[in-house]
Amino acid sequence: MPVRQQHRPLRQQLLIWLLGGMLASTLLAGGVLYLQVYEEASELFDYQLRQMAVSLPAQLVLPTPPVWGPDPEEDQDIVVQAWAGSGALLYRSSTDFLLPRAATAAFHTVTLKGDTWRVFGMVRHGRYVQVAQPTSVRQELAAGLALRSLLPFGVLIPALALLIWWVVGRALAPLQRVADALHQRAPDPMQALPNTDLPPEIRPLVDALNALLQRLDQAMSAQRAFVADAAHELRTPLAALKLQLQLSERASDEVQRKVAYTKLHERLDRATHLVQQLLTLARQEPGEVRPFARVDLRALAQQSVAEHSTLADSRSIDLGVAADAEALAVQGHADSLRILLGNLVNNAIRYTPPGGRVDVNVQRSNGQTVLSILDTGCGIPADERARVFDRFYRREGSDVTGSGLGLAIVQNIAAQHGATVELADNPMASGLWVRVIFRA
Repeated sequence: MPVRQQHRPLRQQLLIWLLGGMLASTLLAGGVLYLQVYEEASELFDYQLRQMAVSLPAQLVLPTPPVWGPDPEEDQDIVVQAWAGSGALLYRSSTDFLLPRAATAAFHTVTLKGDTWRVFGMVRHGRYVQVAQPTSVRQELAAGLALRSLLPFGVLIPALALLIWWVVGRALAPLQRVADALHQRAPDPMQALPNTDLPPEIRPLVDALNALLQRLDQAMSAQRAFVADAAHELRTPLAALKLQLQLSERASDEVQRKVAYTKLHERLDRATHLVQQLLTLARQEPGEVRPFARVDLRALAQQSVAEHSTLADSRSIDLGVAADAEALAVQGHADSLRILLGNLVNNAIRYTPPGGRVDVNVQRSNGQTVLSILDTGCGIPADERARVFDRFYRREGSDVTGSGLGLAIVQNIAAQHGATVELADNPMASGLWVRVIFRA
């Protein structure tokens, strides 16, 4: 069984990545700055040695007896030495450190008594002057200077962390407001969420939620209307069944009882048909998603005609598939299209008088596949053609019993397949011409 991946909250992810990135980049910048300051401090100390050598007074290099420097107890961070042209030592600032004279006048490093010295030597007034400084002192001073340059980072890092924390919270606040609005919403209301004062990145999400709420509201309204209509329509046949059952129980002889039971069976058949139509309509609601496949409409028409041939023969109606029907296929759900065609053929047979004709045809028209049913019945007046697709609508004055759901089911199935249903007069005789037009 696959392990479900646990995702961290978006706020936590943003804070981890932003704070971690900020800390890493700040440490990297601090490291680079430390090295740069350290290197510049070393160059500054070299410059100091050079300037000290240049600024020594000329009398130090005169050929006089050796003059010893200051008290060795004093801090000796820098040692100055001077030699005469003959090589005799003229001056040294420290009696504890006697650095060897370098062979060339330049910067170099020497080791004395385990200590490393940075030495600069130059020839001045015919005498050789050498200025030296312990590298430990240089390193300590350079490190201190570099560390002091990093002090602003101690204030910058907490300030940036607080700023990032505040910015992330402020940026995610609209999402929290949307979530709070959804949590506080009662189950029934489907009003749209407010989409004002929202960032452009969040507004599409809220618009999508509003569209979903609108579709849910439409679906719930349709379901409530369906349940109300179904309850209303079932009340009458159930009451009629109960009444007919009472009449059957009161029958005084076998003949009356037989007639009563026959009518009871008829009413049961009507109630069963109504329930079946209601269940079919509920399954064929336009929001339902079903996998589509290739469906041969001519084969489906031939199958439907065969299923209704007994009913057509009982009413002496000529039912068949037109001779010029084409073998055309559409992408759709075979069972749904079978229900669509069955309702249309059944309606055509029931509303066509005995001796009439019902033709089922499949043809290509203007690049579109058209399924048509042509009958010689009573037809539908033009002013009622829009209303016959309403649920439970039955034409006044018609002696044909029915549930008033057949064309509503047809309309829903056609909508699922992206098709349209058109009603027109029979162009060759009285009757109705139903065309289901599938998009190319």
